[in-house]
Amino acid sequence: MRYGIRGVIYDPWNEIEHDKQKWESTTEYTNRALRQVIKFGRRHGLASFILAHPTKDVGKDGKARVPTLYDIDGSSAFFNKPDFGITVHRPDPHIDRTEVHVKKVRFEGTGSMGKAVLAFNRDNSRFELLNAGSNQQMDLMT
Repeated sequence: MRYGIRGVIYDPWNEIEHDKQKWESTTEYTNRALRQVIKFGRRHGLASFILAHPTKDVGKDGKARVPTLYDIDGSSAFFNKPDFGITVHRPDPHIDRTEVHVKKVRFEGTGSMGKAVLAFNRDNSRFELLNAGSNQQMDLMT
């Protein structure tokens, strides 16, 4: 807070030291942990982002599919708790093409569900929006 931060990113979720109680199921623990993250963000006026990788088979029978929020360990909590749910998918790891899917928007007027297709430009280290018919670029945050 001293330096004026506006957001926090938890990346990746599975590398955080978790305090799951013996009696808690994974879903119960995930619900509790996500509530704490959300409460902390709201209390301090921070945008909170959690990056989590799918644990379930998203490449069944050799054919990749777009992951959903239910593909994360603790599945239903990752769909039910957040205000926004976004998945990033690379259909072919050999091609510099990435799909960003907005899977959940809780409040009307704060965004919309949909998909953006991006290509990584190695010359300038930026993602270029492919499906908008324009040359818009997004800076790569590192």
